Amino acid sequence: MRKVHFDGTHRVRHPEETWAVIDRLRGTFGITRVADVTGLDTLGVPVVMAVRPAAKTLTVSQGKGTSLLLARISAVMESVELWHAEYACPASEVLGTPACELTLPYDVRDLQQHHGSLLSERTPLDWVVGTDAATGEKTLVPRASVGIDYQVSEAWQPPLLHGSTNGLASGNSYHEAVTHALHEVIERDCTAAIGSVPVSERRHVDPSTVDDPMCAAMLGRIADAGAWIEIADVPNRWGLPCFVTYLWSEDFPALAVGSGVHSSPAVALSRAVTESAQSRLTAIAGSRDDLSAALFSPAPSAAGRAPVTQGDVVGWADVSAPVHQFAEDTDETRWLADRVCELTGSPPVVVDLSTHDGFSVVKVVAAGVTFDGRHEIPRPLAPPASPPAPKESA
Repeated sequence: MRKVHFDGTHRVRHPEETWAVIDRLRGTFGITRVADVTGLDTLGVPVVMAVRPAAKTLTVSQGKGTSLLLARISAVMESVELWHAEYACPASEVLGTPACELTLPYDVRDLQQHHGSLLSERTPLDWVVGTDAATGEKTLVPRASVGIDYQVSEAWQPPLLHGSTNGLASGNSYHEAVTHALHEVIERDCTAAIGSVPVSERRHVDPSTVDDPMCAAMLGRIADAGAWIEIADVPNRWGLPCFVTYLWSEDFPALAVGSGVHSSPAVALSRAVTESAQSRLTAIAGSRDDLSAALFSPAPSAAGRAPVTQGDVVGWADVSAPVHQFAEDTDETRWLADRVCELTGSPPVVVDLSTHDGFSVVKVVAAGVTFDGRHEIPRPLAPPASPPAPKESA
């Protein structure tokens, strides 16, 4: 389908049309409340939360955007995506079968696993049918990589595959959803290593040089609120614009981080900025189920000084040249899928979780991409200390 919306994101349907479809279906997916929490912070970047009390994962989902409507859609669709991963995962087509007995276009050992995983190609697994995003051919993926359920169970299971929300996405069309999922998988891979790179060794973008109207307006509001923001340009093997942003202010002196990848540099930056604002507001609201207790110290904390950007600083013009432009969502999906195949040697596999004709929800399972499980991106001031040299035996 042809793209028609380009402000902060690329979509094949205008936001008003998307909201008209999903607003009347909120109850179907157990969403009881949608709240605008933008005013809890001083930055003015729209952030919305959606509440789904009967969730098997997170009961509160956050959404962000360059407008309040986009943030509302983002929050509701994130909650809807989780519902589909919890309740709409397809039934297994093949039961208790090891990967070595199947003809797969990837190595099952290259999928995301729990720490200390005992997975091998001979481990019996249950499998669901997916679609090779590059060729359109049917193939199998482990059901454990698709469905998500965080409910406590007394049954012991060995650490094997790790089901996560990485690659879980929705869209106005099937290809828009797959494109969104592929961008997320690629983003996690891009940012996996930057967290160990000291600030002084990174390349940064001067926020005052950003001239994209949408991004410049958001950065202006952040500056007017007296907050500090740092934009790191992330080198990556995909050849796509990728940015990580850090937010800090004296009244909430904790770093909030966000990241974004897209073929459009402006969209990549917009995603990073809005995500860092969302992360900050999530901590301020305190409503998400999995927030770290470290964010909320019982003792009053000194505001301290704002962080200082070190290393190379370049202008927006140095990083904003468009890489690829796609008028159709199908073309973008095909290019991204081929890129994954080229760089990992394995095709991304799509499992369609959709339950309604008005929009699509998919899970992309991609072997050979990196994801740390929590998508944390530290900002180290110094390189990690080298381990002590072993002592020579007498």
